[in-house]
Amino acid sequence: MKIYLSPSKQTANLYAAGGTNEQSQCNLIAAAAEKALRRCGFEVKRAPEGQEIEESVRQSNAWGADLHMPIHTNAGGGRGCVVFISRRSDDRLAIAQPIYEEIDAITLYRSPYGVREKQFYEIRNSNAVCAYVECEFHDDPELARWIIANTGALGEAICRGVCRGFGVEYIKEENEKMVRWNNLEAMPEGYRKMAERYVEAGALRGKNNGELDLSEDMLRTMEIVRRYFEGE
Repeated sequence: MKIYLSPSKQTANLYAAGGTNEQSQCNLIAAAAEKALRRCGFEVKRAPEGQEIEESVRQSNAWGADLHMPIHTNAGGGRGCVVFISRRSDDRLAIAQPIYEEIDAITLYRSPYGVREKQFYEIRNSNAVCAYVECEFHDDPELARWIIANTGALGEAICRGVCRGFGVEYIKEENEKMVRWNNLEAMPEGYRKMAERYVEAGALRGKNNGELDLSEDMLRTMEIVRRYFEGE
């Protein structure tokens, strides 16, 4: 399975914090996604940093990619991820929806956007199914700082989504340890916000001295299931 990654070349899109820009951060996300996808058995090509999108589409088409994936961060005053496809057909949704869900599960706030139709250049002109990813909004200082701190996590989330979309087992890094958290204060901010929902609802009470004993995988799965059944 061939995946072509096309990270943003938009240096003029400045982040609201961190003194960085969309191109820099999206290339870090794409590098993390490439590493994870290769680990899971995919063939991957990543556009060189700053390459024009026309050349990226040409390379993707010539290579015969199965999935063409532009990777961006967003602006315009919102929050949350969105994935764009050319039309909401079953084959496109089968790939794009899991990518959206895996990114949405780790961001600070629930996205109101979902998978949507757009006709951007790369979507229109790539021969492969195109899933155009907007990971999060960078024009909010809190969200900009979160993106900068989580480029690796976003790359892994993209990989998990692609694995689900193509029915491939997601493989963690061999040296990746299963981190477990016993209390809210010890969790990274994004996961803490997830767990707080369950604690406030009384679904998580902990054991012994209130130890939650939660892993990242557990929280992420719980959040995806919660959002599905609550129809958010």
